[in-house]
Amino acid sequence: MKHILGLFYCILYGGCSFCFSLSVKYLWIKFQFRMTFMLLLYENVLTAIICLFMGKRNHTSKDTLIYSFIYSLQTFSGMKGLQIMNISMYMTLRRTLILFVFMMQKSWKISNFMSVIFITLGAIIAGQEHLDENYLGYGLIILNNVFNALALHKSKQLNYEKQIDPLELLFQNSCNQIPFLFIGAYATQELHEFMSPPYMSEQFLIAFTLVSLMGFMLCYSTNLCNMYNSPIAIAITHNIKDIMITSYSFFFLKEEYDFQILAGIIISYLGSILYSIQKIKEIKSLYLPLSQNEKDGKQD
Repeated sequence: MKHILGLFYCILYGGCSFCFSLSVKYLWIKFQFRMTFMLLLYENVLTAIICLFMGKRNHTSKDTLIYSFIYSLQTFSGMKGLQIMNISMYMTLRRTLILFVFMMQKSWKISNFMSVIFITLGAIIAGQEHLDENYLGYGLIILNNVFNALALHKSKQLNYEKQIDPLELLFQNSCNQIPFLFIGAYATQELHEFMSPPYMSEQFLIAFTLVSLMGFMLCYSTNLCNMYNSPIAIAITHNIKDIMITSYSFFFLKEEYDFQILAGIIISYLGSILYSIQKIKEIKSLYLPLSQNEKDGKQD
């Protein structure tokens, strides 16, 4: 049952991540909204309120301070990178996340290693022609991958050592971040600018709230997925999601692409398929003997 739940939460995480990335990009394109501190502040306030309604919190914030610091750096670098890059190239570099996650593992299988090679190679092929166009953007995404890998391993550690469940981790992380995000929003004048007429319209506030709620769903599904799966499984799911978003940006957002980007996507996708096949085999090997025993029992 645990493996089935793990697969379900991977799919849930992939779907939430897909929707969040597109909704944030829509907010930036439609309303020219670039206030990272305000978006994160509003999202974390909503998250804390939702978590309080969903159940009583038990742990103290000090258990998650290091995780919150890493997570903040991950989120900020990712959103800033997405602001200054087009979706296709952003997702191309984000696919190298699996390399950083893989390097932090204590043990690995040859099938996982081959998946990492294919996915990373695909990202390099897709992005090598464009590496000289936006050094700041690429630097931010590389940092985002490093912090993301660290955050995944740290959350897994907190769940294992401190028995902090996904909702608890989400609540404590939000409480830790809110004061610093408020200071950041005030210091950068985002708080004052947010109160101006362009951002007080009903249409914007609805879109802003929906994006923040999607951010809550993404964080919660990430923690659930990480509790039932290894960090590398999340990285693979993330890779598949990035490929889907890149394809979406080509067809619906009319972003430019070339043969190298398409070739890189295909190679990365092969790596994801290789890992998925191996994972399905593992699940079958666990459940087929159980079903066979049930049949034998009925025959007896």
